[in-house]
Amino acid sequence: MLEEKLVSAASTVSEKPAASTKSSLGSERPAKLDDLDVLANDSAPEKTADDPKPVSILGLFQFATKLDIFLSLAGTAFSCAAGAVTPIMIIVLSGMLSVVLKYETQKSQGNLEEANQYLDERSRHFCLLFFILGIVMWALSFGLNACWAISAENQGLRIRKLYYKSIMRQDIGWFDTVKPGELTTRITKDVNLVQEGMGEKFGFVFMNVAGFLAAFIIAFVKGWKMTFICLLVVPFIVAAGGYLEVGVTKMFISAQDKTAASGAIADEVFSGIRTVMAFNGQQREIARYDETIDESYKFGHKIGFTFGICVGIIQFFIFVLNCIGYQFGAWRLREGEYSVEQVLNVLLVLLVGGTMLSGAAPNLA
Repeated sequence: MLEEKLVSAASTVSEKPAASTKSSLGSERPAKLDDLDVLANDSAPEKTADDPKPVSILGLFQFATKLDIFLSLAGTAFSCAAGAVTPIMIIVLSGMLSVVLKYETQKSQGNLEEANQYLDERSRHFCLLFFILGIVMWALSFGLNACWAISAENQGLRIRKLYYKSIMRQDIGWFDTVKPGELTTRITKDVNLVQEGMGEKFGFVFMNVAGFLAAFIIAFVKGWKMTFICLLVVPFIVAAGGYLEVGVTKMFISAQDKTAASGAIADEVFSGIRTVMAFNGQQREIARYDETIDESYKFGHKIGFTFGICVGIIQFFIFVLNCIGYQFGAWRLREGEYSVEQVLNVLLVLLVGGTMLSGAAPNLA
């Protein structure tokens, strides 16, 4: 009897801790899992329907050092100076054309020796001016490209390092919501686009805009009436360039998203190619990749179509500007208000100014 009581007491004691242990494990395990779920949900980025806000122009240079800012400012100065050289070259060209016209006039009057001497002296003078302008333009173009390229390269390297460091600091749950292939595509293509936007494109925009402004200032000085008439066409050129910047930029961002998604699919398949081959999933993965890349292909077609229409409109209004300028200039020439050199100056400078304004639009896109 005593042995039976001891056995029953021992079994009772041994069963109670087991039950309590089981109950404690059962109560603690769900609590820990809930905590992990909460952490995963907190670390994962919330998906919103809003598009990312575009970065301002000054925001592009938030990773620039003092050296990069100095190089950017120097590149801006070189760009503006290079843009102003082209209209000045047109003044020299129109002066050379005026010399040729005067030579023909003197030659027709029978003063052949005097006309030859005049042409020889004036042509040497203008050739020397062209040579000097060529050296100046070479130096300014070198400074423009070098300063902007070095500044953009420094900032691009810094952005890549910070981008990679920021990715490595994320919680493990964040990577469940982002495909690894998409990250590699983003860190290369997107940063390259940012670097391209901070580089020579920025310099070309400044150069073209400065050339356009310098051209119209010179045209106003040479013949303000003719320039004012031609200015009626400029708002149409600016409108087409503005739509090109806004419309193509939005479509380009959408195309980049689709390209990144297709790159993520390709990276995922290549990293697990043995599994894909084992389950005979080649056709399914090809179809999934084609579906994503086709959307990027469609956006590429839209970009090309929009780009072509806007550039065509800009070129059309440049020819309209020339048409108005030639008509008005011929009328003023007949009235004796303008000389041949004045008409050539205004027309050629306006032609170069309109061409440079149209050249600024693709760099803004």
